[in-house]
Amino acid sequence: MSSLNYIIDKVINIKNNIFSPNYDKNDNINLILKTLFSTLIEYNNKVFNIHNTRNKYKFYQEIMETPFLVNYKNDFIDAFYKIQKVYNAFNRLCYIYKYKKTKIIVTTDMCLNDIQFHEKNIICIYQRNSKYLFHINDIIKIINTSLTNSYMFFANPVSIKNPYNNLPFSKSILYNIYFFIKYKTFYNSELFTKFFECNFNLTIFLRKNEFLLREYTIYNFVHKSPSNILMQEIQNMLNDFNFYCFEIKLKNKIKIDSNFPKDILIKIMKPYLLLYISSMYSFTENKKRENKALLRNKLLAFNNYNPLFGRKKLKININKTFDNKIEVCGKTYEYDDRHIKFNNNINEINHFFINHLDYQEGLTYDYMYNNSLNTNNSFYIIYNNNNDVNRLNFQNEDTEEDENENENEDVGEDEDLEEYDNTEEDDREDGEDEETIEYNEQDSIS
Repeated sequence: MSSLNYIIDKVINIKNNIFSPNYDKNDNINLILKTLFSTLIEYNNKVFNIHNTRNKYKFYQEIMETPFLVNYKNDFIDAFYKIQKVYNAFNRLCYIYKYKKTKIIVTTDMCLNDIQFHEKNIICIYQRNSKYLFHINDIIKIINTSLTNSYMFFANPVSIKNPYNNLPFSKSILYNIYFFIKYKTFYNSELFTKFFECNFNLTIFLRKNEFLLREYTIYNFVHKSPSNILMQEIQNMLNDFNFYCFEIKLKNKIKIDSNFPKDILIKIMKPYLLLYISSMYSFTENKKRENKALLRNKLLAFNNYNPLFGRKKLKININKTFDNKIEVCGKTYEYDDRHIKFNNNINEINHFFINHLDYQEGLTYDYMYNNSLNTNNSFYIIYNNNNDVNRLNFQNEDTEEDENENENEDVGEDEDLEEYDNTEEDDREDGEDEETIEYNEQDSIS
């Protein structure tokens, strides 16, 4: 006999019925209730114990919907409540006993740092007769990794598993984790909260939050992909931008030397790459258009600040001897990595303290970089709601002078050092400027 059947037998006293030889007439429990609960016991004995809980609530629903038992519903509810209360009390007592007797088998966080049960933000998870200590920050990372799982930017959330035994957490464990985070820590997980609001149902969670999961997928792609993939996407982004410059007849284009340090380039280009990927794969069409316009404006300002970014330079080191003679003591190759900061719009900074007062409609983005930069811009662009170019002014006669000034400033930084641009690089670049640029659409992401 299962524990539930045993509790029903003791609370209802089913054995004491009119057919029993030792029938006690002082028993106050209705005979109809004894008959009803005896049928539940007989049905539970025919199936596995794991189905007892389902049978119990199904039995409760059927009794409440039976029309000829209306007069006995209150008595039935009281009896069911007593059985449920005793059953839950014994379950809780059994859990406490197992929890105290079970040893902790994992006492380190995911970085192998020692942690203890009573430390702050440490949660103990009991699963399969074993206890595991987790720092809540590690738990949140595991949760976010599972919920943001994707393939080719399509969300495919998977069950949240214990990394030490690769077993999915039960719903009771997920509820314990959620309430621990909410009431005992200052951490917050947006995705886990959304998951909780869906009663930890993965199907409903995906249907309700697919567009949010796409944004997390885009962010994870830019910040967690290997360097070779990021370099390929950065090259695609620059190819698209250079083709855009060719369309608007802008001479200066972003050209990166093949030997330019990858780690530096990825660090500089990550914010721009995030806009680029979002402008192609975001679910929201309005956001795609806005990010595309913003990316072009940002890259135009980036290129205007330093048109020679990414170029290779040959630096010849010169030293003076004791008799005031000049001798060459070596040469080195350097790369021009001077660039504008991604968030460098003074108009946004000045507007920060008043942007909470009203909502401005009309122009989606109106970045006037000639006002926000210290250098002399050779163009400015205004976008309307459809992100089409309304007005475009050029001052091409100043472009070559600005480039020459930048080169002269580099040469004058050190009296003992003379900088020369790589002649082969200059010849190659001049040849490209004179020829018509051919754009290959296969190089960009479709």
